[in-house]
Amino acid sequence: MTYGTPARTSRGSQPQSTSSNLPVSYFTTSSNCNEPTGSTMATTESEPPLKRQKQLVLSNRFGAPSELQIKAFYEAIVRMIAEDLQPLSIVENEGFRNMVKLLDSRYQIPSRRALGRTIIPNIYSNVRNKVQTLLNDTSFIALTTDIWTSINTDSFITITAHFFPKGHSQLKTVVLCTKKLHHGHTGVYLAEIMTSELNSWGILDKITAIVTDSGANIKSAIRLMNIQHIPCTAHKLNLVVQQALYLSEDDSVGEESHELHDSGKIKLILKKCRVIVGFFKRSEVENRILGEKQTQLGFTQLLKLKQDVRTRWNSTLIMLERLVKLKEPLTVTMISVKEAPSNLTPEEWVIIEDIVPLLRPFNSLTIELSAEQYPTISKVVPLLRGLQTSLNAKTPKTSLGSFIKSNLMLQVNRRFEGIEKQSLTPYFSRATLLDPRCKKAAFAVEENASDVEKNIILEIARSLTNNTLDAEREVPTEQIEEDSENLWNFLQNRVNNMQGQTTSTSSAISLMRQYLNMPYQNLNCNVAEWWLSHKSVLHPLSEIALKYTMIPATSVPSERIFSKTGQIMSARRNRLLPDNLDTLIFLHKNM
Repeated sequence: MTYGTPARTSRGSQPQSTSSNLPVSYFTTSSNCNEPTGSTMATTESEPPLKRQKQLVLSNRFGAPSELQIKAFYEAIVRMIAEDLQPLSIVENEGFRNMVKLLDSRYQIPSRRALGRTIIPNIYSNVRNKVQTLLNDTSFIALTTDIWTSINTDSFITITAHFFPKGHSQLKTVVLCTKKLHHGHTGVYLAEIMTSELNSWGILDKITAIVTDSGANIKSAIRLMNIQHIPCTAHKLNLVVQQALYLSEDDSVGEESHELHDSGKIKLILKKCRVIVGFFKRSEVENRILGEKQTQLGFTQLLKLKQDVRTRWNSTLIMLERLVKLKEPLTVTMISVKEAPSNLTPEEWVIIEDIVPLLRPFNSLTIELSAEQYPTISKVVPLLRGLQTSLNAKTPKTSLGSFIKSNLMLQVNRRFEGIEKQSLTPYFSRATLLDPRCKKAAFAVEENASDVEKNIILEIARSLTNNTLDAEREVPTEQIEEDSENLWNFLQNRVNNMQGQTTSTSSAISLMRQYLNMPYQNLNCNVAEWWLSHKSVLHPLSEIALKYTMIPATSVPSERIFSKTGQIMSARRNRLLPDNLDTLIFLHKNM
């Protein structure tokens, strides 16, 4: 029978459509066209002969999927599970199976067992090999790490790696592992876990620095590993605002207190804000009335109040900003609602309006420094100076606003006092000096910039000396034997070494001066790309610059991994832990 031959319907009046533009899955019902199930066969037998013949023609026309297509299909399923953090059991869900069957019923959906035991491990192995190749081809790697405890009180540590792939100017971020911790979080145990993981990748000797929060145990672990520790700038900024607003302290202060200190007044205002937001969050009726008032007042978009989370200061900023935006409809609503809590007084509203602009620069700075695609560590010094300048320019209307401003400036100065110095955390200032947009102009103290320059010159000189020594090691053996018979050889070698050191130092000074005399670049400059384009002219300073530039300013990349991990920890997904968690998080980030 020809495919396009028309056929009569049961009424015998209209020809049946050939539907030639529909996918093959529309005509076939088997999940695998080569191996139909019993139910499929029964369905096929009950179908009209003409329709069965059409299905056979289409099946012959399109054919069964090739091995390459089947492989791509399996990879697509794994990618979906990894990217969307779905449970493996999704392949058993009737809705998912029906959807795939409708799209193309020639494909056989793998079982959960096959997915977990064969397909995912094979794909994981392939992705790991690709990541390993990238790591092997780079000279310097920076890490971030964080520890997280799940709702089941299981603890996990994750490690992310950051580097410039060979010949590329865009930072690459990969997840190395997300491991369950089976013992106490001591410095020794954490050092063993991290060292073992880095050795499994063969990159321990390539690690330039590790960025973490200020936990004593993780700092101890990194010290035991003899690697430079970089404190997370975002955590420090968080502590600055937390302490300036007394967010980390108990806010149990009664409204009947008449003589409150400034700290008590701040806590009282924030407590009232939380009570107001909580009231509207709990009441559907009052929340609907608030929406109606917004409409009556001409709001084009209905807004809802936001509750803050005590441990995240930026959520307090979001709560206060939203309260200020909804001040008018909120006040009208609370007047008309009988059981509404006490509203903020006019003076308290003005204080909130003072607080919001003081906190916004901190939020902008945190967002700027939490990026993964471009270098951030070289921005810390200049942006902190910008933060201080911004705070100085603010003029609060209330005495409490002025108190908070002074508190913020005091905390910033105290926590970032040594950021330009070479004593505790020298990598911040070195990265800044080697940023062609910043150089010495970003430093508040010229002496600090000069100290950084001296340290980098010493590093350049060591690199030049090592290159010379490597070249000398390539001297033929015959020549070494002849030189050993020369009794004056010891003196000649000593003179050569002294001259070599002098030459290396003078060359390093000249190279550094050459870089500093180059024009400053605009703020949109791609720092890594700039150094790569000047690699031949400024070698080995270009390699040193890229070594520092790639270090993240925050440990946010590893924290983001745990925000994803939390999604997997729902009751529906608990079956994944701990065996599949590391694999899925690895594929989620690296596929």
